[in-house]
Amino acid sequence: MIVSINGPAWFFKLDSVFQIIFALVTIAIMLFSYRAFHFTKLKKFKYFSASFLLIALGFLTLSLSNLLIYLNIYDGIISRMGEFNLGNSFFLAYIMFTLFGYMLLIIVSMQLEHKRLVALLFAIVMLFVIFSYQYYIKFHMISLLLLGFIGWQFYENYAKKKSVNAGLVFASFYTLAFAEVFFISTVLMSSLYVLAHILQLIGFGLLFTMFIRVNKHGGKKK
Repeated sequence: MIVSINGPAWFFKLDSVFQIIFALVTIAIMLFSYRAFHFTKLKKFKYFSASFLLIALGFLTLSLSNLLIYLNIYDGIISRMGEFNLGNSFFLAYIMFTLFGYMLLIIVSMQLEHKRLVALLFAIVMLFVIFSYQYYIKFHMISLLLLGFIGWQFYENYAKKKSVNAGLVFASFYTLAFAEVFFISTVLMSSLYVLAHILQLIGFGLLFTMFIRVNKHGGKKK
């Protein structure tokens, strides 16, 4: 099983290209956020770095799954593994990496410090995904919820600071949240899958731009 199954057939190979781009962009965001931590010594940038490392690993896992399929390696592996569903395993790994990355962003944006509460949130998300069917829909619904709350929190931050960087952050997460709406809607119209990827690219691009600004100015414009 791969995420592309809900998109139009002509987009399957382009889907893998997008996933590789997303992986590279999120790796760049991870590196920039770590540099921002070096400049500012603010722990939030350290957590940003860890969260985008997880998100990048998710995209790398998904792109590897699709690469195995397009190179006709996947069927050969499956024939040696019997009933083990390698596709679902790749997709579940992608889900876990991504949702854990979003959960770290929730912790940062809402400044959650109670360890038991954090552990409970991680456990609920993990159990909900593992023990549910229709992984695709459930994953994007949870992602929409998490990104919506992250965007809301960063909007309140922007309302206080009125800075360009704060505006880029909340706009990026709102855009990523809207992308999840279109991912969910692909069950009704598969072509929306393409629009969802474009919105994801814009969302990550806005966040990438913010970190370039932070690194360029040494964290002075937050």
